Amino acid sequence: MNMWRIVNPLVVLIARSPIHLLVSTQILVTQFNGRKSGKQYRVPVSFHKNKNTYTCVTLRSNLWWKNLIDLERADVWLKGRLVNVGVELEYQDDELVKSNLRHLVSGNAIDAFFAKVTLNKDGSPDEKSLDDAAKLHAVLKFRTE
Repeated sequence: MNMWRIVNPLVVLIARSPIHLLVSTQILVTQFNGRKSGKQYRVPVSFHKNKNTYTCVTLRSNLWWKNLIDLERADVWLKGRLVNVGVELEYQDDELVKSNLRHLVSGNAIDAFFAKVTLNKDGSPDEKSLDDAAKLHAVLKFRTE
């Protein structure tokens, strides 16, 4: 059994609850309807915050993010609140993905582990593993106004 089928619903539950502080400093939850099914989905993702932008990455092979391709706006659970945000995706330009991935994993061993990026002793990402990982990931940017 895939452990994420157990972990993700638990993280979503916590992120939407009064105890969201357990996860909300590093995780937001995207909420969207499937393009074909119309079913509502909630997917937790780690983020890197820069001003009003929350940058996340996911494997391109994880198909859920494709539901956001044609959207200009989406809902995310952020710090226990449902917020409507602007959406940008990057999955074709590996150099842009690499740049965003670098910010997410630098000094963050957990995100580096999940992104399959090796960190050097100083916390900086290993360039070769960063290049390899960039080819596998999509970047999602959520902007609050």
